Amino acid sequence: MQCTGNTPPISFAMLRKMILLTGGSVVLSLMITATIILLLGETGALPLGLAIAGFCPVLVTPPATYVFCRQTMELQAAYKALGEAHRNLSDIHARLKTAHEDLEHRASHDAMTGLANRDRFLSHLSELKRQSHSGYLLMIDADHFKQINDLHGHDAGDRALLAVGQAIAGSIRPTDLGARIGGEEFAIILRGSSEEGAAMIAERVRANVENISLSTADGTPLHVTVSIGGAAFGPQSRSKEVMRQADSQLYEAKRSGRNRVVMATGKVTRAA
Repeated sequence: MQCTGNTPPISFAMLRKMILLTGGSVVLSLMITATIILLLGETGALPLGLAIAGFCPVLVTPPATYVFCRQTMELQAAYKALGEAHRNLSDIHARLKTAHEDLEHRASHDAMTGLANRDRFLSHLSELKRQSHSGYLLMIDADHFKQINDLHGHDAGDRALLAVGQAIAGSIRPTDLGARIGGEEFAIILRGSSEEGAAMIAERVRANVENISLSTADGTPLHVTVSIGGAAFGPQSRSKEVMRQADSQLYEAKRSGRNRVVMATGKVTRAA
């Protein structure tokens, strides 16, 4: 049996429920009617009363049961659709969150090295000073980088920069921030570091870069080193002044022969 139009078909389960409810309604109606007639002593009206009592449930119960079942099915379908919509919205929300995080990362990190970019570097330094933190700033520059590009091409230069970025990322603490601030220039912000601790990390970066095993596309060995300058900063320090001091030490490292660390106090380290 099937209904026409947009109404759902009468399934076996629905038909079974209609028959059971109708049968139960007929029996209950007959019992109640017979009891009332007998209590009133109107036995002559018993046949007609029972006929009416049996006919009314047959007339009313099946369509009422069908309407009830149809509404139940529609509610179940609506609930299922709502659940599916909720799952879809959750999935969309998760994808939007991932996309937003990816955009935030792209906006604050260097695409080549994965380190923080210049804007992130400057904002982090300002935020540390605003929170009354002190520490050390290391300015880092790849030595003879123009020669690498000129002799071996920009692909070799890019590989060298990537290697330097990886060496920096692998040399610092979780609380530190490594950044590429432009071209072959890098920086590290060491929150809460002493001069001794800063010099130790700077030397670790220098040694790790020097130990990089790198070659060009044609197999030519590529030797990469960096020069590093460091300067302290505190809550009252001006970012530009701290950067100028660290740059000054970096230039001193360059003038002294490159591949070395010079801190603001004049402490110099280099490979033996």
